[in-house]
Amino acid sequence: MNVLITGINGFVGGYLFSRLKSDGHKIYGLGRELTSRYDLDGYYPVDITKKFQLDREFDFVIHLAALNRTNIGAGIDSRIFWQVNVEGTKNLIESCGYSKFIYISTAAVYAREGKIITEESPAVPEGNYAKTKYEAELLCQSLIPCKKLMILRPVNISGAGQKKIAAVPLFFDRAENHEALELLVSPSKIIQLLDVTDFTQAISQCLDYFCSGIFNLAPDDSMTMLQLINKIRKLCDSKSSLVIKEVKEEAPSLICAEKARQKLSFQASKSMNHILEDYYESRKGGTKQ
Repeated sequence: MNVLITGINGFVGGYLFSRLKSDGHKIYGLGRELTSRYDLDGYYPVDITKKFQLDREFDFVIHLAALNRTNIGAGIDSRIFWQVNVEGTKNLIESCGYSKFIYISTAAVYAREGKIITEESPAVPEGNYAKTKYEAELLCQSLIPCKKLMILRPVNISGAGQKKIAAVPLFFDRAENHEALELLVSPSKIIQLLDVTDFTQAISQCLDYFCSGIFNLAPDDSMTMLQLINKIRKLCDSKSSLVIKEVKEEAPSLICAEKARQKLSFQASKSMNHILEDYYESRKGGTKQ
């Protein structure tokens, strides 16, 4: 099948290219850069915040491209989040023909109320990233026929090659240098990590078992932020201190992916301990993308 992946040059995009290419699909990429390092069947250097047109139709469009919350440290204002995540999604939808459209949203859209979170749980997004991702979900639902649209809400995706602007790489970087580890959330906050290879496996299965609707993607296990920090310090044999900023407590909540298990045969294979251990080994050169 002909598959267009937006954000092809990013961390997840590279893994997704490798997985879907090995599945035998023809892969087309779209990104901000003038060229791509991957052996694509076609590449479109596009600024999605501006209107554009593509020269072909696709069996699947997988919309990964987004301004992520890990970019917040760069001082990006709310208008840029809206232009990329909302207006960019609209421009993509109108740019080409497609049989199916898979929008990659985020589990951050949910309210955290100390409950098991399913796809029926209320969406109460906070912050520019979550708000604009949810607005883009609503836009997709208004512009794309229901039977052609799938929305995925993954938890935090992690893996070898991830830039240190993301939480896990940043904590490892500081721990290895014995620098203080700052927590901007409660130590009791629950975190779930999805290995990038499990995420790409889920996308592969979406192409095989396409089912319209909204699907959470999450592992079965979780950690508190304090457990995560302690695991990283142990792996790095680190003397880093822990600095806890003044934060409000958040009721522990778990994202449930039972719907994806039932309808997409999705099951995360890597535990959080496995993900962190693999990432640690990758920093020493033991694991390559």
